[in-house]
Amino acid sequence: MTKEPTPSTFRRRTVLGSLVPGSLGLALAVQQARAADAVRIVGSADTQHGSLEAMERLRRGLEETTRGRFAFTIDSQGAADDKAALEQVRSGQATLGWVRVAEVAELAPELALLTVPFLFMDQQKMMGLLERTSIAPLLNDQLRKQGLEPLTYLDGGALRLAGATAPSLSGLQGRQIAARPGRLRMVAFEALGLTPLAGTPQPQQAAGEGLLELRTDDLAGIAAGGPGLVIAEPPHAHDLLVVLAHRDRFGELPLDIRETIRTKTGEVAAWQRGAAAQSEAVALQSLRQRGMQMTTLPESERRDAHDRVKAAVAGALRNADQNILSTVLAYAD
Repeated sequence: MTKEPTPSTFRRRTVLGSLVPGSLGLALAVQQARAADAVRIVGSADTQHGSLEAMERLRRGLEETTRGRFAFTIDSQGAADDKAALEQVRSGQATLGWVRVAEVAELAPELALLTVPFLFMDQQKMMGLLERTSIAPLLNDQLRKQGLEPLTYLDGGALRLAGATAPSLSGLQGRQIAARPGRLRMVAFEALGLTPLAGTPQPQQAAGEGLLELRTDDLAGIAAGGPGLVIAEPPHAHDLLVVLAHRDRFGELPLDIRETIRTKTGEVAAWQRGAAAQSEAVALQSLRQRGMQMTTLPESERRDAHDRVKAAVAGALRNADQNILSTVLAYAD
């Protein structure tokens, strides 16, 4: 005979039933809070040019696709510089970050080669190297060995020499250059006889015999009323940026979220690189319209600079992966 439930039994079931949804709700809230804390994307002031808009575009795309399951925050000034941003990703303080490729020279020198001045005779070949199935995975593996997961690459802007007089690659011994930082980049400039100066290049540093290394975003300021400079064509390097993740923290995200991040970073990178090329064309046109003098570096000088830089970085990377190093250097010719 089945025993009828008593009123107290109904009350217990009601109370227990009301607690279960609340407990699940609390657990879900905790899980979402942890996820929101985990997906922090950090950068520094020097990587905001042309890339901050791309990273905001990425954040919006991720939040729309995941429909609020995860919150993605962009901290564009969360680090004093690229080295600090890189360290925050390596330590897990941020899940994702974007930093200049030149700043990974201590961790993955083979990858940092891609931003070395005058190493690549053809800058389009350098950009294409990132897409080649034969070498790109090997370059990315150098970061994975350091606990980092490379997701995509952005074009931080073309780099050109500029001076009060027409820049020349002959007779550089003893001259100073205000250049973008990076260990291998300094090796290259020193191989050309230049003395690199620390800090962001300023137009006044081109006075006398000094040289500047101008990035695409610098050109707008020069065109808007800076001192008369002579700017060299074509660019001798690009300031590449890498979007990367802390490997373990990235791996803890749900599979669909990881795949969404990979897809969206690829889409944003394609958009950003196209926008960077357009910005460069507009900046150069503005310079010419304002009467800024442009000069072409002779092929013979560029070839000589390439040979000297190539020998210098090969010597500096004696402890690097020689198979990757020789492939990249051969591709740079």
